[in-house]
Amino acid sequence: MYRTPTEASDLEWLKRNQVALAKRGLEAAPFTKLYGLLRSKRLVRIALHNVLENVGAKTAGVDGISKKDLETDTAQNRMIIEITSDLRSKTYTPKPVRRVYIPKPNGKLRPLGIPTIKDRVVQEMLRLILEPIYEGKFYQHSYGFRPLRSTHHAVARLWALHAKHGYEWVMEGDIKACFDEIDHTRLVRLLRRTIKDERVIRLIQDILRAGHLENGRVNRPTKGTPQGGVISPLLANIFLDELDRYIARQYGDVNPYLRKKNRATPMFIVRYADDFVITVKSQADAERTKDMTARFLSDLGLTLSQEKSKVTHIREGYDFLGFNLRRYKEVVLITPSRTAVQRFRQKVKDRVRLAFHKYGFTPEAVNCINALLRGWAMYYRHISAARTFRSLEHYVWWTIWRQLLRVKGRKVRRREIYLQHYIPYSESSRPADRRYHGRGFGAWRDEQHETAILVINLKHIKIRYLPFIKPLHPYLPEELAQLKSLTRDLMVENDPTIQPPDLPSAYGSGWQAKRRSVLKRDHYRCVLCGNRHDLDVHHDGLKAGTDPDADNSDSLVTVCRRCHLRIQRLAAQALSD
Repeated sequence: MYRTPTEASDLEWLKRNQVALAKRGLEAAPFTKLYGLLRSKRLVRIALHNVLENVGAKTAGVDGISKKDLETDTAQNRMIIEITSDLRSKTYTPKPVRRVYIPKPNGKLRPLGIPTIKDRVVQEMLRLILEPIYEGKFYQHSYGFRPLRSTHHAVARLWALHAKHGYEWVMEGDIKACFDEIDHTRLVRLLRRTIKDERVIRLIQDILRAGHLENGRVNRPTKGTPQGGVISPLLANIFLDELDRYIARQYGDVNPYLRKKNRATPMFIVRYADDFVITVKSQADAERTKDMTARFLSDLGLTLSQEKSKVTHIREGYDFLGFNLRRYKEVVLITPSRTAVQRFRQKVKDRVRLAFHKYGFTPEAVNCINALLRGWAMYYRHISAARTFRSLEHYVWWTIWRQLLRVKGRKVRRREIYLQHYIPYSESSRPADRRYHGRGFGAWRDEQHETAILVINLKHIKIRYLPFIKPLHPYLPEELAQLKSLTRDLMVENDPTIQPPDLPSAYGSGWQAKRRSVLKRDHYRCVLCGNRHDLDVHHDGLKAGTDPDADNSDSLVTVCRRCHLRIQRLAAQALSD
C-alpha cells in the first residue's frame, strides 16, 4: 500500500541521515557506503514527492510521462517500486533529456534539458544525500543554488566589502557557456576526493553521459551539466568551488603574518552560480586579478569572456544579479539595476493590457496586476529602492490611466472614469492600505461599494534591509534555526487580496481574512502530510456560500493541493456509491 511520502517517520529518517552526513562531511571523513541510502524506499518516496511538487513536473521528458500520469497512488507506487528495483539491481539507466530552447532577455535562445520524471527522482535522491555533505565544504561566500541563501545575501556581502573594508575596485567575471563547458573527467576527479563509493560515482557519470535528444538524434557530449537537471546546480557548485578556493588562497586563507608583510594582495570573491565579482583595492591589482583568473579558469577547461569581464571602480557602479552597487559621495548604495527597471516597465505595460483585455477593470484584473507589482516590490524591498518605487508608482499610475481611457472610449468623460475607479484607501480590502490617506486605482468588490481591491501603491512598500548572513550550516539543527531567523524577511507575506486571476471569490468578502487566519492557526502546514507548499483551505464538506457555518474556523482545515484533490476524489467516489 502506498504511504504518504511526507509522513513524519520518513522525514525524521531523512533528517537524521542528513545531519549525520553533514557532521561527517565537516570531519573530512571519506564516504564509502553512500549507495546504501539510495536503495531505501523511504528516500525514493520523499524524492518523488519533491519532484511532483515542482511546477516543472507538468512537463514530460522523452518518455512522455508527466505529473498528470502519476496522480493516482497506484501509479506512484509503481514508480517507486521500479526505481528501487533498478537501483538495487544496478540496472538503472538514465534516458537522454529532451532539449528545448527558451528565450533569453538579450533575444538569444538558451538550451534547456528536460529529464524524465524517473530520472528527476533519482537526481533528487542524489541531491538529498550529497548536498548535506558539500554544504560544509563550499566557500562561505558562494550563494547560488544553496539552501537559505539568495542574491540579496550576495550583494549584502559586496556592500560590506565596499562600504566597510575599503575595496574600491572590482573585477566583474563572466564565464563563456559555463554549464556547457564543465569537463566530465575533471568533475568526477573532484567528486572522488570526497565520495569514495564508486557506485555513486558511476551513477553520476551515467547521468552526465545520458546526452540530449534533439531533432530525433541523441547527442552524448563529454562536457557540460544539463541545464534543467535537478542535480546540475550542485555539480556546478562543486566544480566552481575550485575557483572560490583559488581566490581565497591568494589572501583570505593566507597566514596573517604574511598579510602584515604585504606579501599577499587583498582580494575577495563573491559568486552566485557562474556570475562572480572579485573585489580589490587598486586598479593594477584588478587587472592582475583578471589575468590570473583567466589562466586558472583555462586550467579548469573554462574561458573567461574578455569582452564581458570588466574592471570597474565603485564610483562608476556595476550591475550584479539585477542590482546596481555604486558609491555616491561617502555612501555605497544598492539599488535596482537600470536593466531590471526597464524590464519591469515592459512587464507592467503587458500585464495591464492583458488584465484589461481578459477581465476589464474588475477585481480579477486588479489581482492580476497586483501579483506582478507585489512580487517585484517584495524582491527589491531589501535594498535602497524607495526612490525607484516612487518613480515606478508614477509609471504604473499613468499606464493604468491611459489603458482605462482606451477601453472606455472617447465618449466617456475623464472625470466619470476618475470617480468610478479612483477609490479612497480607507475602503480597501487590504488592512495595510487603510492607514494611508488619499486614493488609488481600484474596483469595488460588492454592489454596496463597502470594500474595494486597489492596485498596490509601490510607495507604500516599506524597505526592510537584510542582516549580513553568517556562514552557518543549513543541515545542522543548532545552526539551521539561526539561518531561518536571518532569512525570514525574504519570505513574502501572504496577502489575502493576491489570488490567481482565475480563482473566483465565491466565499464572500470575509473569506480571505478567514483563510489567512486558518493558515496561521495551522502553522502554514498541511494537517495531513505536513507539506508547506501549494496550500488550500478545505471546507470539510461545506459548500461555499450556502452553509451558515462556512465561516466557522472549526470547520476549516489547511491541506496541500495534492491532499485536497485526494479528498475531493474520495468524496466524489462516496457520492457515486
